[in-house]
Amino acid sequence: MPLVLLFAVRSPIAVEYEESCHRCGIEIEQSVSLGATPRVLDLSKVVEIEEFDPAASCGKFYTCAFASRTRKAFSDRAQALGLELAEALIDTSAVIARSVRIGNGTFINAGAIIGAASIIGEGVLINRAASVGHHALIGDFASVGPGVTLAGNIHVGSGSIIGAGATVLPDIRIGENCLVAAGSLVREDVPDNTFVAGVPAKPRPFDPEKSTLYVQDGE
Repeated sequence: MPLVLLFAVRSPIAVEYEESCHRCGIEIEQSVSLGATPRVLDLSKVVEIEEFDPAASCGKFYTCAFASRTRKAFSDRAQALGLELAEALIDTSAVIARSVRIGNGTFINAGAIIGAASIIGEGVLINRAASVGHHALIGDFASVGPGVTLAGNIHVGSGSIIGAGATVLPDIRIGENCLVAAGSLVREDVPDNTFVAGVPAKPRPFDPEKSTLYVQDGE
């Protein structure tokens, strides 16, 4: 049975990683806590970072966080300890076209659908029941929320977040480090470092350094 580490388990979404690992026959060796209250179901596997010995571990990890910047920062910390991103975690209930390419450290949650000829980067999170159309390109450490619909030929830049239930129409490019509010309808390209919201989605004031969803971990 493959072994894996869950790194930084303060987010409620950590339980989703646990459940998908269970369904995929992957054993969680340890859940590494960075000091905050661990949110995993199996507390017997939790080890504080001060007591964690990377050299004695399996060396492969997933970072449990929804916010893109948080997941990237914690992943960088894990790799600085000598750990490596594990192969993509794809829930057994997800439907993935055979022509899809998926980077290491990515988590595709229950009920998600990924269309043909799509490329998913490293450390991406595609959450419950999201639908990603054909020829999608999703950059490293982007987050796609529950129930999102990305139509065909969509480009989502690295570090961007697509909020729950948002819809992105075909042939749209969403830049890097963008935030699409939950329930939005995106029908025009979104430049880098932009927050859009509404139906149709329009730019709103946005400071990535101060945005609670973007900087911190949360659902």
